[in-house]
Amino acid sequence: MFLEISTLFGLPAHALIVHAAVVLVPLAALAFVSTCWRPSWRGVYGIPIAMLTAGGALMAWLAEQSGEPLEDRVKDAARAAGTQARFGEHPEQGEAAFLWAAIFAATAIGFVALHFFRRGRQLPTWTGHAAYAVVSLTALIATLTMVAAGHSGAELVWKDVGSFAAWK
Repeated sequence: MFLEISTLFGLPAHALIVHAAVVLVPLAALAFVSTCWRPSWRGVYGIPIAMLTAGGALMAWLAEQSGEPLEDRVKDAARAAGTQARFGEHPEQGEAAFLWAAIFAATAIGFVALHFFRRGRQLPTWTGHAAYAVVSLTALIATLTMVAAGHSGAELVWKDVGSFAAWK
């Protein structure tokens, strides 16, 4: 592990950081899809959206890095209690969410770079449309993987790990 973040303000860091990733990545996807389809808006909104995608990828990476120490702590606590902690597919889904958030950020940044640096170059007119389609696809996949990881994490907290409240 490159960076170990286990707690923030006395709370598990993962529980705090993950919310930023779960909000930023879909927000960046919506912002990209709704504005960058129009070439005149790309110059206005492209850089802020690229920064938003990079922020979402950074938060997804921090969420992944903070999830591993939390997983170890939960496993140790379960072992001390004489049981075994089960995480299902959540760790793998978190890794996939980070990977796709990073791919989305890279393609969005590349898209913005293409927009600004294509001026004066003889690129076919369809390149902007093709690049928009590729980034939109990565935005969709990044959002879906982030939702899947977030949902499985919420299920772990409220169902599998145990709830302190009776829900009826």
